[in-house]
Amino acid sequence: MTPAKFNHLLQDLDHLTEEQVQRLILHFQTTDPEQKMIAALEQRIIDKPECPHCHSGVIKRNGKKDNIQRYLCKNCLKTFSATTGTPLARLRHKAKWLDYMEGMLGSKVLRQAATDYNISLGTSFRWRHRFLQLPAEMKAKWLEGIVEADETFFAYSEKGSKKLNRKPHKRGKHMGKQGRSKEDWIPVLTVRDRGKHTFDSILDSTSIKGINEQIAGKIEEDSVLCSDGYKSYIQIAKKNGLIHKRLNLSAGIRVIDKVFHIQNVNAYHSRLKNWMNNFHGVATKYLDHYLGWFRLMDTTENFNENKLLLIQQHLRAT
Repeated sequence: MTPAKFNHLLQDLDHLTEEQVQRLILHFQTTDPEQKMIAALEQRIIDKPECPHCHSGVIKRNGKKDNIQRYLCKNCLKTFSATTGTPLARLRHKAKWLDYMEGMLGSKVLRQAATDYNISLGTSFRWRHRFLQLPAEMKAKWLEGIVEADETFFAYSEKGSKKLNRKPHKRGKHMGKQGRSKEDWIPVLTVRDRGKHTFDSILDSTSIKGINEQIAGKIEEDSVLCSDGYKSYIQIAKKNGLIHKRLNLSAGIRVIDKVFHIQNVNAYHSRLKNWMNNFHGVATKYLDHYLGWFRLMDTTENFNENKLLLIQQHLRAT
């Protein structure tokens, strides 16, 4: 921090309320990581008092449990804490959350994370997928300008399941059927504009209907849709009022007018696949969590564990 910014900070301290002064003193006096985490969580309620049940702002303090403040809503008469209604609810070992999230940014596998942070494998699994619930939903709702669309495929996997719905494949061997059969491959659609706004979705089908159900209403009319030679995109562009630039990759036509291409979305798929290799296969039922995990890291500027923690404090949709 520059001396000028530090002097501005000192001037701002004169305008703190008594409660804010006490919280600042507590922040510098507290060395316990769990207490610091609790203080960070409770700051959300202080900044924006809101009941997670009825969203009323008329609340009052109502004792403590496990060192975290409880509140009572005067409107619906339900009690809650700073983690109620968030993915952090009922999770223990708060002092280790930030370290674990930092490990997620390093793409640590479950067993390595469990060892490094001295938690059980079950806890490591639970934390990962709790922390990925909201990132899986945080995808672009609106794209415009030059928009690229393409599909990629992931092998169907029942990794971690005790009961399999089919005979297991030996790693590295061919799938049961030739081509991209529905039984063996899961299609994922990725749509990305030049502003790096990214939407992706696991498809039930790569048919016109299957793709259009995901794209419809998400791309501004008269935007330019760039796709490969897959014929379904011709009708999809018409249905959504889009200008269509169809690339004939088999004929070597990869760029039209020096600006229309799908190189950005293909590069995104390449980065995604390389990153997925860290986990030696991902269970299909959790694939959307991993897609959200990578999308958040790839599209968020200066992404770090503090930003990931901030996301966890958002109330889940009810």
